[in-house]
Order: sequence, then C-alpha cells, then structure tokens
Amino acid sequence: MPFNILSLSGGGYLGLYSAAVLAELEATAPHPIAESFDLIAGTSVGGIIALGLAAGTPAATIRDAFLDRGAEIFSDRPPPRTGIGEKLELFSNANSAKYRQQPLRETIEAIVGAERTLGDLHTPVIIPAVNLTKGQPQVFKTAHHETFVRDWRLKILDVALATSAAPTYFPIHRIGGEMFADGGLYANSPDLLAIHEAEHFLKQPIGEISLVSIGTTTSKFSFSNAVGEDLGWMAWMAGQRLTSTMIASQQLSVDYMMRHRLGAAYLRIDQIQSKEQERQLRLDSASPAAKNDLLGLAEASAREVLPNPTLREMLAHRAAPARFYHK
Repeated sequence: MPFNILSLSGGGYLGLYSAAVLAELEATAPHPIAESFDLIAGTSVGGIIALGLAAGTPAATIRDAFLDRGAEIFSDRPPPRTGIGEKLELFSNANSAKYRQQPLRETIEAIVGAERTLGDLHTPVIIPAVNLTKGQPQVFKTAHHETFVRDWRLKILDVALATSAAPTYFPIHRIGGEMFADGGLYANSPDLLAIHEAEHFLKQPIGEISLVSIGTTTSKFSFSNAVGEDLGWMAWMAGQRLTSTMIASQQLSVDYMMRHRLGAAYLRIDQIQSKEQERQLRLDSASPAAKNDLLGLAEASAREVLPNPTLREMLAHRAAPARFYHK
C-alpha cells in the first residue's frame, strides 16, 4: 500500500507561501488535502499549518488567516533599507523578544481552536521543537504508536506555539513546567524525521513511501566577499544572516539526502527568491509587497508542479483510517 507523507518547512511569515501552495493543490484535489496523506510533519510555521490541516481546516482558510493577521503577528513595515535602520532594529529587542505572542496565539486559535488536543486530530502528525528544560530535541506526536502515551493530551495550541517559538522573535513557550523553542533550530525541514517515523514506528517499507516537501522560499542564501570575514554578533544578525544561513544549510542538506533515499518518490516544492524579492521577503515581514510576492511565487509553483504525475497520484490517494492509541 502506498504511504504518503507531507512535510512542511519553517520560515516565519514566509510560511504564507507554503499555505498558498497547499490551497492551490487542494483546489484541484478530489478531497481535502490532509486525506491524501498518511503522515504530516511540520516545523515552526510549517507545524502550525500541519496541525491545521490534520484538524480538518481547509488550506485556503489557513492561508487567509496568515494574510489577515500577518501584520498583527509581525509587522507590515518593509525591512529597513539603511545600516542605521538595521542597527536600530537589532537594538530594539536586545533584552526581550521582538514580537508578543498574543496575536500569533489568536491566529492559531482561529485555525485549530483553543481547547482541542492532539488526540482530536484526524491524521498522524509529528511536530519538532526544542525542549530547553531537558536540553534536547523533542518531537510532539499524535498517539499513532502504542508507546506514545502523553502528547495526545496536549492542546494543539500549545504544540503550535512551542514549535514556532523562534529565538529573539517570540518568547519561549511553556507547557506545564517545561520550556520550548522553535523546532527549526535543528529540523527546519522535517523530511528525514518523517521518514524515520514512517519506517521505525509505522513499519512502512521505504519502497512504499512517497513524500511531498514544501519549503518557504528560503532554500538559498549566500554571502558576498564585501561582507568581510571578522563578523561580530551585529553583523551576523544584520539582514537575518545567521538565521538564513542556518535555515538554508539545513534545507539543502536534507534535500540532498532525501533525493538519494526516495528518488522519484520525493517531490520538493519551493522557489528561490530573486535579488529584488530578497529585499522584501524576510522571516518577519508581512508588508503588502511581501504578501503579494509570496502569493505570486506560490501560484508559480502550483502551475509548475500540478502536472507532475507523482503529485497527481498522491493527491488522488485517500489515506487509510489511522489507528490511534490511548484515546
């Protein structure tokens, strides 16, 4: 039996691209897109989208939530265009997170509800985060294996806030007595985690697995020699250099390994920002120009990928009812 996986990368407000691509794909699918997948993985904003899809929320509704609330979660101002502006922006959150959690919390509640738990989800899901209390990676999971005895009781809202608690952007998120930060710190593209989950816990042979991975237009980032070599914290943080380097290098490394492991059964959907678009498309920019660029890139990606026979076969697939334990 085919086993389909959907894997969604992190990338802050650039996740609007992912949600818009999914809305385009779902518009052509014979049923809600979550029903085409036997497992959904997502990190950070990809985790929010993954949880929304698994909860039965249409992709277009998730896209529209980010369109409507993006400026409240982040900012609708364009990125600073001068060195002085960048320095002032960096110093503005030297002692606290740049953004408050409440607008993000309200947006997630609009997508998945305030009280629903992982046990209420219809599709198996894995969501990476970093457990700062234990000092180790953690993957939140639905109860799709008999040894998963705790996470299914957690609120979807808390899991979404944990995986998207990006350092310097949002406060650390607490669940009970434990503290969590963004899963993108180690698994911005959760493709390999999803493959491991399918093979080890769900006992799926690798030859039966197909995976669609959707990025956030962040898979390329490079330096100019003009930047110099002796960079301090301000130079590394300026223009989101450090974050962009971490995200891009993770995603390219995972993409390389996935192509070896799955071959034609692996489909990566993403776009590379042009030099002009790079000036507008940042992890925390929800400016009108950024919104329009991301929607346009999503439309271009959908147009390119929809004729793909592997994708058409995956969208036509209807996943077998999942078995959940401990409910």
